[in-house]
Amino acid sequence: MSNDEKEHSEFLDEYLDLPDDPEVAFAVLHQRRHEAMEKQWDNDRVQSWYYERRYVDTLTAFDEVHNLGILIAYRNPPKKDSEFADFFQDFRRNAEIASQKIMMEAARRLKIGSQNTIVLDAAARETIHTLINAIRGKLNELSMPENKRESLFAKLNMFAAEVDRNRTRTEAFYAFAIETARAAREVNEELKPLQKTIDRVFDWIEKAKKVGDVLPPWEERKKIEGPQKNLPKPQEDLDDEIPF
Repeated sequence: MSNDEKEHSEFLDEYLDLPDDPEVAFAVLHQRRHEAMEKQWDNDRVQSWYYERRYVDTLTAFDEVHNLGILIAYRNPPKKDSEFADFFQDFRRNAEIASQKIMMEAARRLKIGSQNTIVLDAAARETIHTLINAIRGKLNELSMPENKRESLFAKLNMFAAEVDRNRTRTEAFYAFAIETARAAREVNEELKPLQKTIDRVFDWIEKAKKVGDVLPPWEERKKIEGPQKNLPKPQEDLDDEIPF
């Protein structure tokens, strides 16, 4: 592979590595790009808006490609640096609030037991327990405050207990993954091997049989909160979609 092909592949990997849900992917991309920008602020003493403009361009492009409608008002940033300063502060705040709403909604949906219950066969249980043990070993190796380590172990152990049930609830593992992502701000590079093992558990969860998701996403819920000409179907119509 040539250097150009390698650079092209690495550029694509950033977007291929994002979650499948476009809204959650937006929130993750915002977090990653904002953290990268903060690092540049620490390392680069040159007073310019280059990194800020790249951050704005990336998020607005992603928003437009996926038709999210989050940043419609920010698609034409001012060219003059003197005007861009205020624009950037408004943009960053709006992107942060939108991202937090998306992640809050994702967490809310993950806490609904009916959509987080899976059925595992014996082979899947054995493999997931092996991965959980690997995660435990990696957690013991990380440099982090003991209270955070204990909190992560508690959530992981709750999920381990669920794995052997006929119907396995996955809330504890999602909570573990979310808390691990927060801890990444402090231990960053050390968490990469751990994240790969977490992703393997997610792969097994995704392969398992699970109940249907009957809750509308955040954006659709916003649309039906106010008066609408076309009212949503009665609740009983959704009952047929629930496989139990």
